[in-house]
Amino acid sequence: MKQGNGKIKLAIYSVSILMMGVIGISSGLYVIGQHFSNVSQTSIQLLVALPSVIIIVVTPIIGKLQEIISMKTLIIFGILCFLVGGVVPALLSSFTAILVLRALLGVGVGIVQVLSVALVAAYFYGDERSKVMGQQTSAQMIGAAVMLFVSGYLATAGWNITFYVHLIAIISLVLVIAFLPKTKPVAKAVMAEGAPAEKVRLTKGAIGWASTLLIFFIGGMILAQFMSFFVGAHKLGSAAQAGQATMIFAIGGFLMGLVYGRLAKVAKNATLAIGLFLGVLAYLLVAFSPNIILVFVGSIIYGFAVTVVMASVMVGTSMSVKPIAIPLAISITTCGQNLGSFLCPYITNPVAKLMSSDVNMYAFIFGAILFAVMGVIALIWGITKNLNKPAPVTSVEGELAYKK
Repeated sequence: MKQGNGKIKLAIYSVSILMMGVIGISSGLYVIGQHFSNVSQTSIQLLVALPSVIIIVVTPIIGKLQEIISMKTLIIFGILCFLVGGVVPALLSSFTAILVLRALLGVGVGIVQVLSVALVAAYFYGDERSKVMGQQTSAQMIGAAVMLFVSGYLATAGWNITFYVHLIAIISLVLVIAFLPKTKPVAKAVMAEGAPAEKVRLTKGAIGWASTLLIFFIGGMILAQFMSFFVGAHKLGSAAQAGQATMIFAIGGFLMGLVYGRLAKVAKNATLAIGLFLGVLAYLLVAFSPNIILVFVGSIIYGFAVTVVMASVMVGTSMSVKPIAIPLAISITTCGQNLGSFLCPYITNPVAKLMSSDVNMYAFIFGAILFAVMGVIALIWGITKNLNKPAPVTSVEGELAYKK
């Protein structure tokens, strides 16, 4: 397969815009909470947290299914789950029923999260993989920005209208059907090439990357789940501005994605630490912002942080195992991401309450402390690895040799 196949890239990017679909309605959480006034803030946040739990269950299954079913077939099924689970809640009035449909959305997001990254690993290698992974993260952030921006305005027309933001998946469905090749499942592809059968095995490195993303997202979802409440409680702006503050981080993520490949080439293994320290700066800016403008600045810097951390972890994961094990390794890493996302309100709320009565402000301070600790560890690890870094991998043969 040619690394520069533009149609394949377009299909991958179209799927990537759905990867953060779980937070698509975050801008409307405050409005939804006003409608379901008898439901607690933590329960309203479950609209974002519950799909993350489902993703944890789905991703290992998809990591195995791709060995016998083509990725194109699985991705189309995932997009359909995204559409039904995302849009149908607009027609419902029961909060419990909405949660059930949000679980189906989680199935769809879990599928696209695993396979969109697996597609990059399957078609691109070496520096080109880092470049495309960064661009993929940009596409992911564009999708998040569009959904967060549009859902915030849809919410002004009605709490249920917010859910129509998930119709964006129609674009993905059309482009995947049109441009994504029906690649053979991994197991069948290996057999077709006459290669001896290999067991799919994870490594300690893969588990380490998954653990890193789990811990990161315990603090990483604070912006999506607390921003609306923070802006409202501190009277920093309107509900629409709170939605914009949540959305702007995606713009920062998109911009960083465009230059991530260059950053990674220079910083190498220290790139992850840079992303984590950007997260510290972002959260402290938000927590101590006297006005909405600084909140916006903190949000866009946080976008830089998320892109750097996500791309670094996914590239590291794909390089930590043999090619046949990449989809499974990515699925486990995605499990870590979504377990952290689910745990976020259940860990952050009690910790922030212990720190101060201003829970929404100290949620960001807690996140900054968490990122700082991770950043110091990542910096030490990165510097050590850079001093012993092997020659860069630039081809399929080189990558296979590197993994032996």
